[in-house]
Amino acid sequence: MLLLDIGLWYNKTRMKFDKEKFKNAVLYLAKYGGKKVGKKKLAKLLYFVDFTLYELREKPLTGITYTKMYYGLMPEPNTFYSKLNELQAKGIIDIKHEIKIAYCEHLIIPKKDPEIDIFDDQEKEWLKKIAEQYYSKDAGELEKIMKSEPPYQMTEKDGELTPYHLAFYRNTFGEMNLENNANSHTFGVTR
Repeated sequence: MLLLDIGLWYNKTRMKFDKEKFKNAVLYLAKYGGKKVGKKKLAKLLYFVDFTLYELREKPLTGITYTKMYYGLMPEPNTFYSKLNELQAKGIIDIKHEIKIAYCEHLIIPKKDPEIDIFDDQEKEWLKKIAEQYYSKDAGELEKIMKSEPPYQMTEKDGELTPYHLAFYRNTFGEMNLENNANSHTFGVTR
């Protein structure tokens, strides 16, 4: 599909992965994103922050590449897991393994506070909004929400990279509504 090919080229040539913002977003979301934030929930929260900010200003928070998997979009697995392992090795986070009936949950435990000043005001605002909005949701609920969104639906195959420009099809802010709908599930923010 030509649209996705152009988008992937655009992502690779324009997006830069910001390790410091990634680290501090992990710390922030692990601390404020819920009582228990595992790797899967963290991946979903990062998606919502990155794609919402890209939709607003054509610049994500972390710049990490996202990949379609059968369980939703997630930061590219090799990068995501290696960066989490680096943070654990440096004593910035701990990863606690909790055995459940059918699986093992990998909880992210922040060992430091996030350096909040690394984020601009808009990034702080959206980290807070996303953390608050999804605080009580578990990873499975976030997966269902994400799978209903155009970036997931428009990426054809598992393992395929998802370009950030697909964020413009999300309609988070109601910009594509034909009339002002009081039942809209948008954040109600103007650009």
